[in-house]
Amino acid sequence: MEILLDRLILLHAGDEKTNVSVPFSVERDFGSLEFVCAYEPKGYDDEEAAKRMIVEGARRFVPEEYRKNLEPLDQFLPSVVSLVTLSIDYNGRYLGCAHRHTPEQRHIISANFSSPGFLRQPARAGNWRAVINVHAVVGRELRYHVQVFARNGSGHE
Repeated sequence: MEILLDRLILLHAGDEKTNVSVPFSVERDFGSLEFVCAYEPKGYDDEEAAKRMIVEGARRFVPEEYRKNLEPLDQFLPSVVSLVTLSIDYNGRYLGCAHRHTPEQRHIISANFSSPGFLRQPARAGNWRAVINVHAVVGRELRYHVQVFARNGSGHE
């Protein structure tokens, strides 16, 4: 196993609805690439701030005649959460994405097997890119850690 990428990215509310490109090179062919991602915090630890976000979101997205059905706001807690997903490219070719809510994920890319959401792709030398899709950041700061491991096997043994 070889570590190809190990990056900690700090995200803030201003990064919402953006993509953070993290290019890396693979110098030789491997059997598979394993992408390990984790972010924290997932949820809001400040209940009053979460309620304010719910009210603001309702003002923006819920027609006024339906807003009265939103009380009590506690029914929406702890649904105020961060959401960050991962897309992968190889030599400019989109291989897919992991649009999942869990804050800790592991994805495999290989010729014979790739994790759900990704195309099968040999782990060849070339220009790879992890794209961090920042959908929502709650709280002051979100820490996103992405690692890429190269393996000689398919990664799905």
